[in-house]
Amino acid sequence: MATSDRYDMVEDSLKSFTRSKVRTKILLSLREGTKSTGDLEKELSIRNTTILHAIKEMAGSDLIAKDGKGYGLTNVGKIQAYRLDDMIDFVFALEEHRDFWQTHDISGIPTDLLKKISMLAHSEIIASDSFDPLRTQNYFLEEIIKSKKIFGVSPIIMPNFAMLIATLVEKGSDVNLILTANVLRIVYRDYSHLLRELQNYDNFNLYSIDEGVTTAFTVTDTILNFGLFRIDGGYDLGSDLICRGDEAINWGMELFRFYLEKSILIEGDPRI
Repeated sequence: MATSDRYDMVEDSLKSFTRSKVRTKILLSLREGTKSTGDLEKELSIRNTTILHAIKEMAGSDLIAKDGKGYGLTNVGKIQAYRLDDMIDFVFALEEHRDFWQTHDISGIPTDLLKKISMLAHSEIIASDSFDPLRTQNYFLEEIIKSKKIFGVSPIIMPNFAMLIATLVEKGSDVNLILTANVLRIVYRDYSHLLRELQNYDNFNLYSIDEGVTTAFTVTDTILNFGLFRIDGGYDLGSDLICRGDEAINWGMELFRFYLEKSILIEGDPRI
């Protein structure tokens, strides 16, 4: 069945998700459990009569049911509330950083993860400017030096990055890096001795990917530091999306595993 046909079948239900601010707020509030109209009035700062009218409508749609303690969500109501919460995060994550997503190349992000942009709702843009041209890089370095786990994919060379990785590995951090073939050649040329030493550590794994990569990102135990190439083809060194929370880290790890499946482990002499 075509998507347009499926839409026609669920149009009314789909529109009901957000057609009323009161309905939406009540639905989200009742995820926490059964509440009285007085509880809802106090929490939402909405008149009791307005709440009762919305509840009557939602009860008619089998989203809310009354029990001895007040009103609670039915099974369908709970499922809709969880999906609505995800939809809000999706729109928020997209609109909060609309310019970032609009002006960068997102072709390196698989469709399944683009559908999960809601997982990046707790994020901010760290951008350099003429007064602090190294702000993005310095922020990244400050965050990664505190990390115990590092999973990174990089199609670019960052100054002093090799020495930083060596410091982290030597102090016991788990480091897993995927570098494009071109970047790996440069790293071997400039840091061959250091690279051989790092390969003696069990907590260091280096991979090579032999295809174009349009995103540079690092997942640590606390953040996802995410960067993209611009639409014009150049990498944007001046702005990174910094995402926090378990969901953002899980999103980043899914993206890392996507590239890991396309990569090969570098063992022994890393020259290619």
